[in-house]
Amino acid sequence: MCEETTFRLLPMVRLAMAVGLLFAASGMMIHEVRADCTSSDNCTRAIYTWEGGRIVWPCPTTKRLITSAGKYVPRDVIAMRCTRTRTSTVCAFPRYKSSYPITLSRVHATKKGCDVKFEPFPCWNEQEEGNCKALQSVIDVYSDGDYVWALDSGVTQSLRCPVQRCPPKVVVYCAKTGKLLKTINLARYVTEKSRLQYMQVECTKGGKCYVYISDPGNNAIIVYDVYNGRGYRVVLPKAVHLGSRYRDVLYIFLSKHKEGTRLYFTYLSGNRLFAIKTEHLRKGHGGNIIDIGDKPHSMVVLGTDGGAGVFFREEGESEIYFWNTNSCIKKANFVLVYKSQLGLFATHVFPDYKLNRMLVLENDFPSYVKDHAACGTLHQISILDGSCKCHGSS
Repeated sequence: MCEETTFRLLPMVRLAMAVGLLFAASGMMIHEVRADCTSSDNCTRAIYTWEGGRIVWPCPTTKRLITSAGKYVPRDVIAMRCTRTRTSTVCAFPRYKSSYPITLSRVHATKKGCDVKFEPFPCWNEQEEGNCKALQSVIDVYSDGDYVWALDSGVTQSLRCPVQRCPPKVVVYCAKTGKLLKTINLARYVTEKSRLQYMQVECTKGGKCYVYISDPGNNAIIVYDVYNGRGYRVVLPKAVHLGSRYRDVLYIFLSKHKEGTRLYFTYLSGNRLFAIKTEHLRKGHGGNIIDIGDKPHSMVVLGTDGGAGVFFREEGESEIYFWNTNSCIKKANFVLVYKSQLGLFATHVFPDYKLNRMLVLENDFPSYVKDHAACGTLHQISILDGSCKCHGSS
């Protein structure tokens, strides 16, 4: 059973160690086969493959009413972030357009990897656009297995004509029952310039949880202490934004070290990577920022292994690399671990704690933005095992 006031910390170190050992052992092989990675690689590791977004409807009448009102166009549905609970995969569908009725859902497949549909999570009532008690546009999602944390920007139709339907919020559900456990209203921590993007959740051994949210519009990180019910907007030094584009992406990710957990952050077009111990962020200040160093190239941060490892790709490229943050940030320490299929780009790498493996979500977002996806944007969720060769191929 899920309890509203207690969030259990899962043993993520085991997964991080397993991933680290796998990539360390296969590092030499991966570098050797880099030139052989083609669009046909990874073919046996796909778990789910689908186009657009087919929905599990409660009844034919509901589907007919929503479709006739122009609120459901399957080709407009796109998944950008996913997470694994103990029993299912939950995905976030930001409402970039006004033509789909769900923004958080569970993957429903009648056959292994085929006939993929999406069942609203936790229920249809939580998907109602314009109802501020419901979800408006989920832009990031995280689960430790027992709980699902969702970051709702409150902004719909964000691709063309953004509409601020409701204040932004973080909601926490019981993964097993779908029960709403907590709602964190972020209204007091944002401004008119805010553009919330990514969320990280840190839970200590004592059961206290902290939420970190990137806000490049204010060059800030929002910090929220769930246990004590208080938050801060930590404004970053101007040097962090130096050289970045006007409307840039601010990536954040957690990394565990012997001396404590760090929150790393960098702008997509920024030249440098920074970090700060989360113990400092919890106190509401951004002092003691660590300058990690120059980035060899623009990094699109995709996710972590729950320990000191981070996955990323270069802007505009499909290869996924793994970097152990205990080492220096240089190309020699980047390990090639995955090659996406032709036309697909990874948007999220996330863990499956139950099976101790990493998964990767890919889609064709560039075609989606240009409205070139005729039958719907192609998606794929695959196992990321540290090798870019297709195992078992003839």
